[in-house]
Amino acid sequence: MKKLMIALLLVSGLANAAEEWFESANNSGGKIVLLTYACPNAPTLKRMYAYHKEGMTFWGCWNYWNDMVHVVYDNGDNYTYDPTLFSRRTKP
Repeated sequence: MKKLMIALLLVSGLANAAEEWFESANNSGGKIVLLTYACPNAPTLKRMYAYHKEGMTFWGCWNYWNDMVHVVYDNGDNYTYDPTLFSRRTKP
Protein backbone atom coordinates (compact mmCIF):
# COMPACT_ATOMS: atom_id res chain seq x y z
CA MET A 1 0.00 0.00 0.00
CA LYS A 2 2.85 2.41 0.82
CA LYS A 3 4.35 1.73 -2.60
CA LEU A 4 1.03 2.59 -4.24
CA MET A 5 0.80 5.89 -2.36
CA ILE A 6 4.37 6.82 -3.31
CA ALA A 7 3.61 5.92 -6.93
CA LEU A 8 0.52 8.12 -6.97
CA LEU A 9 2.49 11.03 -5.56
CA LEU A 10 5.27 10.52 -8.09
CA VAL A 11 3.00 10.51 -11.12
CA SER A 12 0.25 12.88 -9.97
CA GLY A 13 0.23 16.39 -11.46
CA LEU A 14 3.47 17.45 -9.79
CA ALA A 15 4.70 19.15 -12.94
CA ASN A 16 2.66 22.18 -11.87
CA ALA A 17 4.19 22.26 -8.41
CA ALA A 18 7.65 23.78 -8.91
CA GLU A 19 8.33 23.79 -5.17
CA GLU A 20 7.97 20.02 -4.65
CA TRP A 21 10.53 17.26 -5.01
CA PHE A 22 11.40 13.78 -3.71
CA GLU A 23 14.68 12.85 -2.09
CA SER A 24 16.52 9.86 -0.67
CA ALA A 25 19.86 9.43 1.07
CA ASN A 26 22.52 7.70 -1.03
CA ASN A 27 25.48 5.52 -0.07
CA SER A 28 28.01 8.33 -0.48
CA GLY A 29 26.64 10.63 2.21
CA GLY A 30 24.61 12.76 -0.16
CA LYS A 31 21.14 12.55 -1.68
CA ILE A 32 19.23 11.58 -4.80
CA VAL A 33 16.77 14.35 -5.67
CA LEU A 34 13.86 13.77 -8.05
CA LEU A 35 12.60 17.07 -9.46
CA THR A 36 9.17 17.67 -10.96
CA TYR A 37 9.99 19.44 -14.21
CA ALA A 38 10.71 17.92 -17.61
CA CYS A 39 14.17 16.97 -18.83
CA PRO A 40 15.54 19.30 -21.51
CA ASN A 41 16.01 16.63 -24.20
CA ALA A 42 13.39 14.11 -23.03
CA PRO A 43 10.15 15.92 -22.08
CA THR A 44 8.39 12.67 -21.10
CA LEU A 45 10.97 12.24 -18.30
CA LYS A 46 11.57 14.41 -15.23
CA ARG A 47 14.87 16.02 -14.20
CA MET A 48 16.92 14.72 -11.25
CA TYR A 49 20.34 15.00 -9.67
CA ALA A 50 22.42 13.15 -7.10
CA TYR A 51 25.31 14.48 -5.07
CA HIS A 52 28.06 13.16 -2.81
CA LYS A 53 28.99 14.63 0.54
CA GLU A 54 32.18 15.95 -1.12
CA GLY A 55 30.01 18.06 -3.44
CA MET A 56 30.21 16.17 -6.76
CA THR A 57 26.84 16.37 -8.57
CA PHE A 58 25.45 14.04 -11.24
CA TRP A 59 22.46 15.10 -13.36
CA GLY A 60 19.99 12.86 -15.11
CA CYS A 61 16.35 12.09 -15.86
CA TRP A 62 13.84 9.84 -14.14
CA ASN A 63 10.47 8.20 -14.60
CA TYR A 64 8.19 5.97 -12.56
CA TRP A 65 7.48 2.72 -14.40
CA ASN A 66 6.62 -0.84 -13.38
CA ASP A 67 6.54 0.01 -9.65
CA MET A 68 10.09 1.41 -9.65
CA VAL A 69 11.87 4.73 -10.13
CA HIS A 70 14.12 4.50 -13.19
CA VAL A 71 17.01 6.93 -13.55
CA VAL A 72 19.18 7.59 -16.60
CA TYR A 73 22.17 9.72 -15.64
CA ASP A 74 23.55 12.15 -18.22
CA ASN A 75 26.75 10.05 -18.36
CA GLY A 76 24.69 7.07 -19.61
CA ASP A 77 24.47 5.06 -16.37
CA ASN A 78 21.05 3.53 -15.59
CA TYR A 79 19.74 2.75 -12.11
CA THR A 80 16.46 1.50 -10.66
CA TYR A 81 15.31 2.51 -7.16
CA ASP A 82 12.50 1.40 -4.88
CA PRO A 83 10.07 4.35 -4.64
CA THR A 84 9.58 3.80 -0.90
CA LEU A 85 13.14 5.08 -0.37
CA PHE A 86 12.04 8.59 -1.38
CA SER A 87 10.35 11.20 0.80
CA ARG A 88 8.23 14.03 -0.52
CA ARG A 89 9.59 17.49 0.21
CA THR A 90 8.14 20.96 -0.31
CA LYS A 91 9.61 24.42 0.01
CA PRO A 92 8.11 26.15 3.06
